[in-house]
Amino acid sequence: MDGDHFVFPGGGTSFPDGVKGYVDDLKNLLPVNLESGSIRTVLDVGCGVASFGASLMDYDILTMSIAPSDEHEAQVLFALERGLPAMLGVFSTHRLTFPSKSFDMAHCSRCLVPWTANDGLYLREIDRMLRPGGFWVLSGPPINWRVNYKAWETEATVLEKEQNSLEELAMQMCWEKVAEGGQIAIWQKPINHIKCMQKLNTLSSPKFCSSSDPDAGWYTKMTACIFPLPEVKDIDEISGGILKRWPMRLNASPPRLRNENDISSYNEDSRTWKMRVSYYEVMLKSFSSGRYRNVMDMNAGFGGFAAAMVKYTVWVMNVVPFDAKSNNLGVIYERGLIGTYMDWLFP
Repeated sequence: MDGDHFVFPGGGTSFPDGVKGYVDDLKNLLPVNLESGSIRTVLDVGCGVASFGASLMDYDILTMSIAPSDEHEAQVLFALERGLPAMLGVFSTHRLTFPSKSFDMAHCSRCLVPWTANDGLYLREIDRMLRPGGFWVLSGPPINWRVNYKAWETEATVLEKEQNSLEELAMQMCWEKVAEGGQIAIWQKPINHIKCMQKLNTLSSPKFCSSSDPDAGWYTKMTACIFPLPEVKDIDEISGGILKRWPMRLNASPPRLRNENDISSYNEDSRTWKMRVSYYEVMLKSFSSGRYRNVMDMNAGFGGFAAAMVKYTVWVMNVVPFDAKSNNLGVIYERGLIGTYMDWLFP
């Protein structure tokens, strides 16, 4: 408590400078600038009360914070009461409720997920959700075990084996480790799979999925394989197309929309929602006062409502029915917004 206010220093005992100091360390390791707009959507696994996501808001980064529905459930509720994007989410047998290629970065700080278990099932799920060129950040055990094993009160051989398994799995998925320092390590997913395909007949051959829709995220079983990225002609080409930096990507045509009719519908939807939200502001004058913070769009379409709401101090959870005829949740993420699949008839 600080007077009448709660204070959330965040970060835990491993980060004596709190979450701000932790994010400063992360900034020094990332190969891109947090202020550049290159990173906009982040998945934080095992989020606590979402202090990491709160800190990233200083950089106009939108973080989907998730935690399992056990003793952490109250923390998710607390995060929502703080006005931060959060929801229940667990790495178990089913995929998380997000489409493929959604997040610019995924983060785990002591989240206790067994990343290498079950043939790397859960880390392969991270790969599914990361955009081409996206980053995976892991902090805490076993990272940099040679320096930290005594503080963690864990046998060095145990940590060494765990980190070696992580490194081997990341190599199988064609990820590149781009930085390691302190208790933080960062890997980057390739921008395409040209080099990865060349490894098919080697000992470190990746396991590519041969079937199933990579965007399916509603009660779909996880699989211990990675989905091949869209084909490209050049090794420097980004699979699926280039995303503009935030905030330009909000209103640019998302690369997933390749049909002229879809692009026309998308532009019309954006114009319509700008007009509607302007009308809402007349009716609900408290929009600009900060009275509203957590907003849900129950049938989000292209995310036009959320895009029009960006000018206010709110965040919008874009919900797309899992069986929608037009599944545009991937488009919503390409705009730099966040959301989830849902079945409103699910008991």
